[in-house]
Amino acid sequence: MKDKETSKDRPTSINTMRSVLEDIGVDIEEVQEKRERLSLRDVVWNYPLYFSKLFKLFVPFSYIVVFLICGVLLSLFLQSEIVAKLFDTESKKNIYTEGSVGAISSFNPLFLSNNYVDRAVEELVFERFVNIDKKGNPLPEIAVKWNVSNDRLTYDFEIASDIYWQTGEKLTVDDVIFTFETAISLHKDYGYDSVGAALSGLKIERTGEHNLKFVLSEVTPSFWEVISILIVPKMRLEAVDLEQMPFDMFAKYPIGSGKYKVTRTEQNAVFLQDNEYDKYSPAIKEIVLKIYPDKESLETAFRIGALDGLGGWDQELFTFLGEYPNVTKYVKREDFRVKNIFFNMRKEFLKRKELREAVTHLLDKEKLLTESGVGGYSLQGPYSENSWAFTEKYPIYQYDPAKAASLLKSVGYVKNPESGYYESKNQEILTLTLSYFESSTNERLVLLLVDLFEKEGVILKTEKLNYNQITQEIIATRDFELLLYEVEVTVDPDQYNLCHSLKSNYPDLNLSGYAYESVDILLEDGRKSFKQELRKEKYELFQKYLLADSPAIFLYNPSFVYFVKSDLVGLDIENIKYSYERFHNVHQWYWK
Repeated sequence: MKDKETSKDRPTSINTMRSVLEDIGVDIEEVQEKRERLSLRDVVWNYPLYFSKLFKLFVPFSYIVVFLICGVLLSLFLQSEIVAKLFDTESKKNIYTEGSVGAISSFNPLFLSNNYVDRAVEELVFERFVNIDKKGNPLPEIAVKWNVSNDRLTYDFEIASDIYWQTGEKLTVDDVIFTFETAISLHKDYGYDSVGAALSGLKIERTGEHNLKFVLSEVTPSFWEVISILIVPKMRLEAVDLEQMPFDMFAKYPIGSGKYKVTRTEQNAVFLQDNEYDKYSPAIKEIVLKIYPDKESLETAFRIGALDGLGGWDQELFTFLGEYPNVTKYVKREDFRVKNIFFNMRKEFLKRKELREAVTHLLDKEKLLTESGVGGYSLQGPYSENSWAFTEKYPIYQYDPAKAASLLKSVGYVKNPESGYYESKNQEILTLTLSYFESSTNERLVLLLVDLFEKEGVILKTEKLNYNQITQEIIATRDFELLLYEVEVTVDPDQYNLCHSLKSNYPDLNLSGYAYESVDILLEDGRKSFKQELRKEKYELFQKYLLADSPAIFLYNPSFVYFVKSDLVGLDIENIKYSYERFHNVHQWYWK
């Protein structure tokens, strides 16, 4: 047996790693190549090493990038609204931002509108031919002098020679004549609801470089209001087809001679700047009017500091402002706006006076105003209590279910004791349909009206409509039974256009279709005289007959509530006729 081999018996040699690897069949060049081609796993595993190499490589560029990013962010921050509010106090003193719930439609003042956002913009952008005070007396504006003939049929005017459009061009007599003639034609020839509706029969004549003459076909006590319209530039609109005028860009970007000019119009905002060509130099250089879809959005905007003021007719919108002590509240009773429920007397069953009377006696108006929270002042007839034509001589409609029951019985409706509804002999429930314009205020009013009438035994169906629907499909065609609608009346108590039988088919005029010969005569006589005592006698009798016939339920005068931050001073709400005139002295506003 051989002895085992020991280490001292082996041949001695020095082996390298390379030779060992070659002995076992490993390709050294291939391994080296693979090491140079690192896998993603290797990179991830050894990330600190490679990050360090990359950082050293790009460190000069990283400083540049960081500085650039910081510079951009700093620039954006310095331009932000936050910084402006914190540091730029002078800028804050130059801007006023107001919010309201509503919409924007058109700023062309030739067209009548119930949109108070539009009308507020128009008051800022344009000037009136003449203005009038709360009593209906004329005040100079574009027209600075006038003479009136003894028969009150001819009016001679002189206009100012130093008024300029916002383009820098001078306002002329031709602009005035163009405005009146265009307004008349829009109504007469194209059927548009324009300010020319009240100008029929008016003849206009140029008599000099700065002079013109109006000739009337009949004496009109409300003439000053009729001609108190906003003047538009001939050079901008004379080439526009009258039929297409409502759709012209002038409706969004108007040109006027007023204190401010529109610089930008968005879907929910209007931006205005001081007009450098007018004679004023207001402290408030910019005005922004923001529009919100609902009260929640309006409230949020105020709470985050986006608004300086806000206003509207729905007092429920502003209950949250009680939390803010540094806010001043203004309340304006709209004496010359009336909210009514009009009966369509063209409908056969609504021709029965007893039925209209009964429905009127079933409505508790005070409860309606209180529980709806809309605010306003209850009406006892066609005139506000502040009108010189108002009288308390004659009975007014009070909430009286017993009297209503008696009247309904006379026209064949008796309350079913089991159902609680008024029914005819063939067991048909007394049902009426109320059409109304969709708004938060009207929604609450209508919901309460439905409830109040149902409790009295009458079913009130409702028809909610947008502005175009209610004006074009309902009012224009007179296709309604009952209509909840707000109308603007003249400062002068002449209600010829609202109640005379000849006006029953005009847009926005005599909505009920009321016709009574004695009333027609009183209205005709009332507008022929300028003696207030004589006119008052006529209008008192007019109220007597109108209330007896019940063509409408006279609900209330709305009240406009206006809130602004207390450090904004100079506002004059007392001396305006309508809430959209609140900017009339904006050139006197300033921030403390």
